[in-house]
Amino acid sequence: MQSSPPVTSPASSVYTDDPGRSGVLEWTLIRRIVALGLPVIIGMMTQTLINQIDGMFIGRLPENEAVPGHAAMGPSLILLWAFGGFLSAISVGTQTLTARRVGEGDFPGAGRVLSNSVVLAVGSSVLATVAAIALVPTLFPLMHQDPVVQRIGIDFCQIRFLGILPMVVTASIKSFYDGLGRTHIHMTVAIAMNVIIFGMCWVLVFGNLGFAPMGVNGAGWAAVLSSSAGMIMLMVYAMNATDRSRFQPLRLRNLDRAIAKSISVLSVFSGFATVVVMTGFALFLRIPAYLDAQQGAHGTNAAAAWDVITIMMVVFMTCIAFGTSTATLVAQSLGAKKPDLASRYGWQSVLLIVMVMSVLGAVVFSFPEELLRLFLPRQDGKVELLKDAAVAIAIPSLRFTGLLAPIAAAALVLTQALYGAGESRFVAFVEAGLHFFCLVPLSYVFAVPMGLGLLGCWYATAIYGLLLLAATAWRFAAGHWKATVL
Repeated sequence: MQSSPPVTSPASSVYTDDPGRSGVLEWTLIRRIVALGLPVIIGMMTQTLINQIDGMFIGRLPENEAVPGHAAMGPSLILLWAFGGFLSAISVGTQTLTARRVGEGDFPGAGRVLSNSVVLAVGSSVLATVAAIALVPTLFPLMHQDPVVQRIGIDFCQIRFLGILPMVVTASIKSFYDGLGRTHIHMTVAIAMNVIIFGMCWVLVFGNLGFAPMGVNGAGWAAVLSSSAGMIMLMVYAMNATDRSRFQPLRLRNLDRAIAKSISVLSVFSGFATVVVMTGFALFLRIPAYLDAQQGAHGTNAAAAWDVITIMMVVFMTCIAFGTSTATLVAQSLGAKKPDLASRYGWQSVLLIVMVMSVLGAVVFSFPEELLRLFLPRQDGKVELLKDAAVAIAIPSLRFTGLLAPIAAAALVLTQALYGAGESRFVAFVEAGLHFFCLVPLSYVFAVPMGLGLLGCWYATAIYGLLLLAATAWRFAAGHWKATVL
């Protein structure tokens, strides 16, 4: 039931207008996808750079701190995403419902979605922060056996967990504006966050401007401060006069159990999928840690694995960004009662991202050492045995993941398109099955009994990616989601 007469919004008039089919590549739809997607790409890549900037500063510490510090970052960020990422999945329900209401022309309805989303975000993240900090000393040793990595990682992880609240609230408000089609807002905030974290890392990691050097922990505090600043900027923006008039957001009278329940139901399976993915990758990263223990390698396999993931995250954030714009376009089209247009947006996004990722994957394949040296550079050009060993281990794996980029890209975009269509339950169950019955066991078999080492883990990732692509493509093509009422 709409609470106000339908009004044509800028987003719906632009993005739900059907130009008609025009060949395999529908350039009108592609231009719309790019118009929404480019700000998301810039925003998400710059936000992802928060972890890359951490890694770059940590990598410039003495190697007896830099290599275990990099090895600790993988388990630490996986734990952060297991807690904070589960709650940040509130973005799926918020974006989907906001886009539906905009497609229907119900602007106050979109504002009610934001109000309920923010309340859910604050309440759940406070509880999660307390629980997560208490559990870190128990959980981290399960992920890496080296005592030096454990010592660094537990402290770093507990600091980063203080950023769960700003992380989740930011996801809530960002997804509201993504659902409106105003993706440039988070882009601007994310750029500012990166300026802040770069400056704070310079001050806190190395001890500049009179501060004591904090090393790895300084990078953790810099990330928390940057995330908090981003949350404040978004909250201030959400209270601008124009949006208060049109959407009437963040008002107590907007609180509604039915809306909160709808957001939760759509988001919980996405959150479950996030936990599954993080648990799967935690088990995945246990294998390089096991190789380190076998070889007495002092964290070089774990550091190599994390640096490959870190580099590829920049690539795959581009996929998720296009997927985010696709989710908005799919949901708005469904809200405007144009399911065929929603389907075409999905497939055009897949074609576009495969072309883009083929180019980026070729760059990764061609320049692996140059990319890795951004994170583990030599100090003054001298030989550093641990850093050089980690880079040598990582090069074949990074080359292989470059080849995988188009496959993974298509799967990621289709996953986000299904979220926009309200199919988060299906995605969650597929991810659970593939992580626990494909990715993790095959990674172990290829890496350890078959003796392929770290590269064997990425062979298993290739099989996982192909199966995820097959499952999501089948579900999206089947079209059952077209009849879903939200």
